[in-house]
Formats: sequence, C-alpha cells, structure tokens
Amino acid sequence: MIVDELKYDSSVDGTHPLFADVAFREDGKLKPLVAVMHGYNGSSKDVSQEIRDLAKLGLVCVAPDMRGQGKSAGRWDGGGLDVHDIVDALLDAIRQFPSEINTSNINIIGYSGGGGNVLAAVTRFPDLFHVGASFFGVSDYALFFENKGSVYANEIMQKVLGGTPSEIPEVYLARNACLAACNNKVTKIHLFCDDEETACPPILNKKFLEAQHAAGCKPATMHASRPGDKVRWLHGYRTDHPMLAQADEIIAADIHAEVPDLSLPHTGMMNVCGYVVTRHFQVFVEDGQHGRVKIHYEFEDGRPQVRVLENPKDYEVHISLQSPLARLKSKTA
Repeated sequence: MIVDELKYDSSVDGTHPLFADVAFREDGKLKPLVAVMHGYNGSSKDVSQEIRDLAKLGLVCVAPDMRGQGKSAGRWDGGGLDVHDIVDALLDAIRQFPSEINTSNINIIGYSGGGGNVLAAVTRFPDLFHVGASFFGVSDYALFFENKGSVYANEIMQKVLGGTPSEIPEVYLARNACLAACNNKVTKIHLFCDDEETACPPILNKKFLEAQHAAGCKPATMHASRPGDKVRWLHGYRTDHPMLAQADEIIAADIHAEVPDLSLPHTGMMNVCGYVVTRHFQVFVEDGQHGRVKIHYEFEDGRPQVRVLENPKDYEVHISLQSPLARLKSKTA
C-alpha cells in the first residue's frame, strides 16, 4: 500500500502550504477517489486508520489537514474556504497519480465537523461528487451553535468565526447546507447518526432531509442507530468506536456502483451560501465567507448564462465562467 503526503496551495486565496495524506494500493488500475475528512479542530492523523481501511477496498483516499489544522498553513475558517481546500487536495491527487484515479468517480466521507464538510461540499460542488457519507455531521452551523450540544465547539466557533449567530448572522448563513440542499439532486448521500447523539444531534440531519424534500431532491439515506442495536453510529472515529468501520461496506458498494450522469440540469436555480463551484461556472458571495444569494443558470449552445435572482443584502457577487473543475467537465444534460 502507498501512503504518501500531498503538498498543495489553495486555488482561491493562495494559502500555502496545505497538506493531505493519501493512501491506495498501487496497481495501475483506475480507482474511485475519496476525500476522508477529520472532525472539528482535528487533523488528518485522526482518520489515518480510516484511509488505510478504505484503501484496502480499492479506493484512493485523501485526508486533508484543513487550513490552520495539522500541518496546513493558514487560518481555519470553520466551513468556509477550507471546504474548497478539500477539492484542491483531490485535484492535486489527480495530478500526481493520474494512472491510479478514475476522475469520473469522486466521493467524500467525513466525521462530525468533517461530516459537515461533506454536506457543505456536495451543496457547494453540486456536479462533482458521486457519493457523500456524513457521520453525525453539521448541516447548519447556526443551529449547531444554538443547540449547545458542545460548549467546547461553541467556544471555538465564536473565536474562529468572530461571534455568535445573532452577532454575525451573515457568516453563519454562508455555512448553512440546509439552505443549499436544493443545489444537488444527483449525489448519493448517506447520513449516519445515533438517536442518543448530543454533540451533533439528529436534528441536524433531520433539517437537511426536510430541506431536500422541500426542494424535490432525491433524499439522503438515513442510517440511525438506537440503544439495543447491534451496531451504533457513535460519535468519534473507528479508533474510538470500531463499529463505525461496518459502514465501509455500505459506502464502498455505492462508490463502486456505476456512476450516474452528474451533469447539471439544462436550467435551474441555486442557493449560493458563500460560494458554488460547478464544472462550468463559479459564484462567490463577497469573499466566500459571508451571506447567501439565489442564482439562475441556463445553458445556451453549451455555454452557461448565470444571473443573480435574489440578493436582499446587496452583497458583492462574483460570477466566473472559469472553473478549477473544467477539465473534469461532463456532458451537460
């Protein structure tokens, strides 16, 4: 098995160096690519067992240190540009190991705050991921804060983000994957949690599912455990709770299944919470850290036309028809 380290830069603001661990069996065969995300205020070392176990199932696994965490430079921003860094890590892995990675099969798994990264990633990069698996993830950082499941996490959020949801609502608005659930109608999403979870309670998953339903999306698959079950999806990593490893077969089966057409519909609307990056265009609200706008897009002769529909706070919106995902472009439906 190859276990290596990636060193790369942010394609958004140039933060460098950023680091990620990568694990795979080198066999010259194209394999699915999977980001494996550590939890809130953690590092890639927390998921070192996860990436090795998943690599044995025929996957190329990349575990980034989020900016300001582990070995990575910069300032951690709790669900902001650090989510874009995940995709930069995946693109760097593709550059470095082109003979080992199937670029049409890209996936993401995460734990706790990393589960929140999963939900943010699939809604901000709506035509990129085949499968996303969120373990006790954070779908809405304001709701997470207000729930007070973790005083420690709340203290970190206030420090990292600069205040509480009532003090800086626009910052938390950019970190609400429930509002952006309508963006992604194709990724196969798994939600794992336990009924007795307190730190990241089941209400966070419930709200995401409700938002998907309201938007007419294919709903995520909920895996909820409860007292008395043989397998419990308890908060932590498999080094803490070995039962979590039993999710591998569920997730890997979907990852190895045929990849559907991930293309955006010919026309549609999106809620841009902070930013959205597709294979054809990208939209940033301010610096990607504040606020929400609604956009409409339509493809004409293969080229996207993008306009802002709602911008109640008069945010500065940056629309570009250039995308870091352009070379992964798939046929538009």
